[in-house]
Amino acid sequence: MGKRQLSRREFLLLAGLAVAGCGGPRAHLPLILALKPGIPQSLVSEFRRRTRARFRLQLVDERSQLLAYLRQSLQPPQPSWWPFSQRLPVPALSLLGADALDWALAAGWLDPLPRSLLGERWQQLHPRWQAAALREGQIWGVPWRWGVTAIAYRRDRVSKPLRDWADLWRPELAGKITLPDHPREVIGLTLKKMGRSYNDPLDPEETELRRELGSLHRQVLAYTSADYLPMLRLADSWVAVGWSQDLYATQANYPELEVVIPASGSAVWWDVWVRPRAAQPLPEELQAELPSLLVNWIDFVLNPEFAPRLVNLSGIPSVLPLDLNQLSLRLRHRPDFHPSTWERAEIWRPLSLAEAESYLRLWDQMRRGLL
Repeated sequence: MGKRQLSRREFLLLAGLAVAGCGGPRAHLPLILALKPGIPQSLVSEFRRRTRARFRLQLVDERSQLLAYLRQSLQPPQPSWWPFSQRLPVPALSLLGADALDWALAAGWLDPLPRSLLGERWQQLHPRWQAAALREGQIWGVPWRWGVTAIAYRRDRVSKPLRDWADLWRPELAGKITLPDHPREVIGLTLKKMGRSYNDPLDPEETELRRELGSLHRQVLAYTSADYLPMLRLADSWVAVGWSQDLYATQANYPELEVVIPASGSAVWWDVWVRPRAAQPLPEELQAELPSLLVNWIDFVLNPEFAPRLVNLSGIPSVLPLDLNQLSLRLRHRPDFHPSTWERAEIWRPLSLAEAESYLRLWDQMRRGLL
C-alpha cells in the first residue's frame, strides 16, 4: 500500500500533537485517542475516580485526524526536514471511523481484541454490531456510536418534499445537488433507488446501473465530503447528501433546512474503538496495568449507566439501545433515534480487493461523465 502525502491541515495537526503529546511528566502513560465532541470531561473524571486508571486522553477534532495520527505514530515520517525527531506515541486505544477500519487492517496497524478483554459488554451488543467488527473470526474493534447517510434540502428552494433516494433524480434538482466524494455512498444509494441493497454484488458493466449513475451525475453540482454544509447554508446547493450527525447539527442553526432519512433505508456510519499495534512496550509497571485499563475503558464506553448522558451531550446514537424516555426532548423526535431507522439501515460488508477495484473503476467513469 503506497504512502499518502500529508495535507497541510494534517501536518499542522500532527505538529501540534507532537509538541503536546511527546513530553511532560505524563508522557510515559498509556494514551487513549478520541474525538473532542464525544466524551465530556466530567465523565472522564468520573472514570478516573472509579477505576484509578493512569492514562492520557488526547482529543482531536475530526475523524480524518484519527487516521492521520495513527498513520504517523506507526509509520514515522522519513523526510529529513520533519521538525520533530521523536515519533508520536502509539495509542493504547484509539477511536476510528469504521470506513477506515479495513484500511488500517490492511496496513497492519491494529491488533485484535481478545474476548477476555471485552467481557459482558460485548455479549450485550446486537449481533449485527458484533459481526461488523469481525474479520476471519477475530474481533478488531468495539462499535460505539453510529448514524446514517441522510438527505438535507432547503425548504425555501425545494417546493416538493424529498422522501427517498429516487427523489434525487427529479429534473428540477439538476445541478443543485452535492453528493459525498465516496464511491460506496453514491453507488450504494443508486442501488437502493433500484430496489436493491448496498451490499449486493457489483457488476460494473450492468447496463441499468450505468444508466442510473449517468443520470445522477447530471444532477450533481459537486462531489464533496468536506464542503457540502457551507454550500447548502449559502444556497449554492439546494440538496445535500451527507451524514446525519453533521446535518442535524447544522439544522439546529438553520431552520430552513429539512433533514430526511430515506424511506427505503440508508448506509450506517459508525465509530469503533481499536487497539493499535504497539511500536514499543510501556514501562513494566504500566504494561501490567494495561489490560485492566482496556477492560475498564470498554466497560465505560458501553456502560448503560453512562450511555444516555453521552448520547444527550453528543446528539449521536449509541450502539446500546436506549428508550426514547432516556433522551432529551430535542432528540426524541429525531428519526435517527427511532428503531425503524436502525432496522432499515445497512452496515457495509467488507470488500475484496477485486470488488474495491470495480467500485473505483465505475466511480471514475461516473465522475468523468462517461456513463
